[in-house]
Amino acid sequence: MQFRVQAASPKHAPQRILFRLESLVELGIAVGDIVVVTLLENADHNQLAKKGTCVGEAWIDFSLTSDTIGIPAVLRKSARYRIGDSVVVRQIKEQPIEARTIQLLPCIEQSNAVNEELALYLKEYLVDLKYVIVGQEIEILFRGQPCRFQLMQAKDQSGTLYNNDSNTLITTVQPTKATIISAPIEKAEVQTQKMSYSNIGGLEEQIRIVREMVETPLQNPQIFQKYDVRPPRGVLLYGPPGTGKTLIARAVASETNAHVILINGAEVLSKFYGETEQKLRNIFEEAQERAPSIIFIDEIDALCPKRDEAPGEMEKRVVATLLTLMDGISTSPQAKRQAGIVVIGATNRPNALDEALRRPGRFDREVEIGIPNAIARYSILSTILRKIPNSLENEQVESLAATSHGYVGADLSAVCREAGLKCINRLCADPLWEQSRDMQAVVVTYEDMKAAMAEIRPSAMREIMLEVPKVYWNDIGGQADVKSKLKESVEWPLKHPDAFARMGIRPPKGVLLYGPPGCSKTLMAKALATEAGLNFIAVKGPELFSKWVGESERAVREVFRKARAASPSIIFFDEIDALTVKRGSDGDGGTSVADRVLSQLLNELDGIEPLVNVTVVAATNRPDIIDPALLRPGRIDRILYVNPPDLASRREIFRLQLAKIQCSPDISADELAEKTNGYSGAEIVAICQEAALQAMEADIHAQMIKAIHFSKAIISMKKRITPEMIQFYDDFRTKSGLKSV
Repeated sequence: MQFRVQAASPKHAPQRILFRLESLVELGIAVGDIVVVTLLENADHNQLAKKGTCVGEAWIDFSLTSDTIGIPAVLRKSARYRIGDSVVVRQIKEQPIEARTIQLLPCIEQSNAVNEELALYLKEYLVDLKYVIVGQEIEILFRGQPCRFQLMQAKDQSGTLYNNDSNTLITTVQPTKATIISAPIEKAEVQTQKMSYSNIGGLEEQIRIVREMVETPLQNPQIFQKYDVRPPRGVLLYGPPGTGKTLIARAVASETNAHVILINGAEVLSKFYGETEQKLRNIFEEAQERAPSIIFIDEIDALCPKRDEAPGEMEKRVVATLLTLMDGISTSPQAKRQAGIVVIGATNRPNALDEALRRPGRFDREVEIGIPNAIARYSILSTILRKIPNSLENEQVESLAATSHGYVGADLSAVCREAGLKCINRLCADPLWEQSRDMQAVVVTYEDMKAAMAEIRPSAMREIMLEVPKVYWNDIGGQADVKSKLKESVEWPLKHPDAFARMGIRPPKGVLLYGPPGCSKTLMAKALATEAGLNFIAVKGPELFSKWVGESERAVREVFRKARAASPSIIFFDEIDALTVKRGSDGDGGTSVADRVLSQLLNELDGIEPLVNVTVVAATNRPDIIDPALLRPGRIDRILYVNPPDLASRREIFRLQLAKIQCSPDISADELAEKTNGYSGAEIVAICQEAALQAMEADIHAQMIKAIHFSKAIISMKKRITPEMIQFYDDFRTKSGLKSV
């Protein structure tokens, strides 16, 4: 009885070969029986074939059809099966021999040294497989390199020897000892490692959807013909650059064993009239002749832009031709030929595509390949690190995934590549390693990954990523209460969302820092960006304004779109009063640019599209002119008063500043703090700078700053914070009605 090979679900054990129940009944095989699967061209019922053969336990999977068989990836790789290959199955009734020793011979040249670690890994691999034939070939992935071996001989407990001509079925157990024969290796043809679903991490749901839309029409077109159902014609993959769109398409093409035609964006465009359309027709004709086929159009937006926005007539003709080729076939003979063709398009600008392409019958399904979350990033890192020699613990990989906000798959791959380069550079600089050249020492460490991540910027934030100054909480003198409340209001919702979900409450969306000028509001936002380790987007109030109508609102939308895509993130609006002045305050009866920008900001904060895992932090010293619609629960619903520094805070600021300059030993931070009551933090820093200048004016060769210089600096520095100003901020806190943290 013949079967077609299908990929087994990963939830099944690697030694199980899956059948539909009716198929097992027809074969007379019970669940748990040992079966051997052989390629149809290698089938010989008188002996067990060694190439194109795998052995396992028969098991049931009701999702399979009666003519398909589910084979796990490890068995398919060793037997070199491809999806859709024809195989035959038969039961092995003899009991397997329990092997005590086995010997394996490398089939191709290996880059790994033959050592005990590789032999131990091979044995554990065979224990997981459970059953194998003496003489069978096995392929494994060891330290990122594909290694293929042939099981040459085995010995049982009594010492009986079974060589590779005996066709004996054996089982390996934990006491089994495996050795690698260091015999001359027959150089074989190098096998290129093909792309498979197991090479892609973090996109399990998207892969499932694509497989449903692509594999079934290509491998079982007769089902659609029987029920007179038109098979899906196309799938559009869209998402930011580097998320894995092209990778999925290549994996689908490899796993389905289909003929693949690749079109890279505008490469088919020609300057001669009609030649571009003819190239497209030739591509579809080739796909029909060599069906089942996949036509993969990468960067399809360059080939099929919107016709009403196209710069020339050629683009319109190309779009019309592709529409005709994908959906203009209605007669029965052509429809049957078209059944074995699926078009996959990939783009990061789906809204730039012509609308006629984005409907059922052309691109039947649109699959978003978005920016991965922490779980997906962990899966991606684990998949990449399987191929790289490394010493990372599972907890360290989880930590890297949790802190790599905004990184897409391409970024994480670049991080691993950069970490490998750092590892190599570190070892090359070590004279001891230069002498030994021990390749076992070339392993990527957690420190290499952290250093690489600091150099690779996340793609999701590349256009608006800022070099945030390295300011830490310890660099800000005093204000311990304000710092604690700011961390509680901003860091907690983004770092511990499960706690808020458990309590059934919604975290605050925004925090307004207000207070007199020079009291470290902006400095605290910088420290928050550094310490929180979250994506940080800084917006200077007036920079969003543009002289072009609609551009200012678009800039606001773009800031929030990128913050959502790279969440969890913080948006910091410095001097927000310049951006959110009360509407109508300009005296103009019409709608000003500032009013439209404010309306857009209000919609982004509390509109139809929810703001999830994004916190807005704003700073101002004029909270009274901010529009009241912004300062309400659901938008900026927390206010935090950054008051002038008290005695303890002033003492801490002076202590930090005095540590940076050369001053006389008799200068006391306590005395200076007592003399500067009512001064802001910025004014205290300016006093220290002025004292240094006073010392230089007295003697340009002065070695230190004396107390007299500080006294002159304090006298010359005028207080800018008045009692009326303090009263003004107290009144605002009372009248605002918002919760003050």
